Amino acid sequence: MREAGIVEASPSFAEYYVKFIAHFVSVYERTAPPFAREALRWSEDPANIERYVAEGNHMPDVVGVSFQDAAARLPTEERDSQGNWPYC
Repeated sequence: MREAGIVEASPSFAEYYVKFIAHFVSVYERTAPPFAREALRWSEDPANIERYVAEGNHMPDVVGVSFQDAAARLPTEERDSQGNWPYC
């Protein structure tokens, strides 16, 4: 989505798509939806992608982090978004 320029060309579609991903990722991991927006922000920096690829598509800074610690890194308004978001 980012490589194709969709985020910049259609921010409203990008917002919809992140909500779509958040909804469906919950099938596999119920605590994951609040992190969908964080992942979009993370992908803004090309250095993050380069580091991820260089580390063999592994994220050592994420693996082993508790949900509580990871959630504490989110913006305050996103921490408790498991309620209505991504449905609002």
